[in-house]
Amino acid sequence: MLGEKCKRPITSLWCKVVLSIIAVAYFCTICIPNTYTEPKRVICWDIKSYYSYLPSYFIDHNIEMKGWTDDLPPFEQKYWPVGVGKDTLIFKMTMGVSFFYAPFFAVAHVVAAPLGYPADGFSAPYSFALLLSGAFFAWLGLLVLSCYLRRRFSDKVTAAVIAILGLGTNLYWYATFEAPMSHSYSFFLFAVFLYLTELWYEKSLWWRTVLLGIVLGCISLVRPSNSLIVVVFLLYGLTKWRDFVERFKLYLHEWPKVVTLVVLVFLVWLPQCLYWKHITGSYFFYSYIDERFYFNDPKILQVLFGFRKGLFVYTPVLLAALAGFFLLWQRQRDVFWAIVVFLILNVYVVASWWCWWYGGSFGMRALIESFVFLSIPLAVFLKWVSEQKQLIRATLITIVVLLALRSPFHVVQYYNKVIHYEGMTRQAYFHVFWKVKPPEDYWNYIVFPDKDPAVRTDK
Repeated sequence: MLGEKCKRPITSLWCKVVLSIIAVAYFCTICIPNTYTEPKRVICWDIKSYYSYLPSYFIDHNIEMKGWTDDLPPFEQKYWPVGVGKDTLIFKMTMGVSFFYAPFFAVAHVVAAPLGYPADGFSAPYSFALLLSGAFFAWLGLLVLSCYLRRRFSDKVTAAVIAILGLGTNLYWYATFEAPMSHSYSFFLFAVFLYLTELWYEKSLWWRTVLLGIVLGCISLVRPSNSLIVVVFLLYGLTKWRDFVERFKLYLHEWPKVVTLVVLVFLVWLPQCLYWKHITGSYFFYSYIDERFYFNDPKILQVLFGFRKGLFVYTPVLLAALAGFFLLWQRQRDVFWAIVVFLILNVYVVASWWCWWYGGSFGMRALIESFVFLSIPLAVFLKWVSEQKQLIRATLITIVVLLALRSPFHVVQYYNKVIHYEGMTRQAYFHVFWKVKPPEDYWNYIVFPDKDPAVRTDK
């Protein structure tokens, strides 16, 4: 497959229909009044840290947070900086997500006053703009992913995968109700990176090199731990040991483009480095302070199968993708090692973070962008299903559809606070299995995790 130009159209009627349905679903959801009309429900927690760069610099003109206090004007619960030494405040999150907020923020700032809202960065037009930005980039990521999958799979298989990811996983929640979180943007960037990687190894044109460098820089700036995606680029298309020698020769031959790619990554990071230098005096700064990874104690089983946030518990349709790995080597060998190695490393890193359940959230949100790579074994599995005899095919399709429908039901439960944001247990999960309202004895089954990383002991 690698190196062969795909002559099929990059999209199809089936994909257009599915993408249109997803676009309508996303837009209608973010238009729910009690979502965007209550900015404090949108611009909160981690989103404050992603977003703060924009209003603090362009509206308050005080990115240093001088005179900051949480209960007095002009800040009043707006920002969420962390203290660094005496009288020094810094935003914890890197500014990558704010790059994607920026055009939507600019439009909101222009229309806020004419619409009768305060042009302070924290009124309804701004919260709606942030929700719209997340929904837009999640949808755009699905579009790009469909273009990639169409090079390898049929129209119907591609459309089915896009429908499953867009509506049958917790991507739906993070493309709508909590759209300004980083995951929609990372999902989009992962999809673009995957598509560009295939194109680059077909023919390493300069424009592809430039885009790859910018996208890789944005991926790492939005979520630094996602820098692991470089593994996909390095291993893409390799199936035999001697392929490594040929790949090394390719990099030597194309060294100006490889250097350009690396330089562009650093250029994307330049604004962040200048911000850190301005605030702390150092171009590189670890703004998470005392939060860390525990690489000797990863919670892999809890991340994948635990009832608190387990990937396959709250997004069970991805079990089909898991089954697809058994067919991946046979049917899509050129991407096998790139996908498998990345996913193993990524799950290990995600599971090693001190707060492995990733705070108040729906499902294992830290793996949402990895759905881009899970889409390939998922498509392989669906292709295999389509080749089976009628009875087996119908049975397997029914199972996949039921698993896909389980996630939207989880969304309803989470919205109605039946699924707790971080205190779920096995007993709680099965106690509310078919409920859409929390029962009276709900809190008897909820167990909060230990949130203090300092109490954990290295083993």
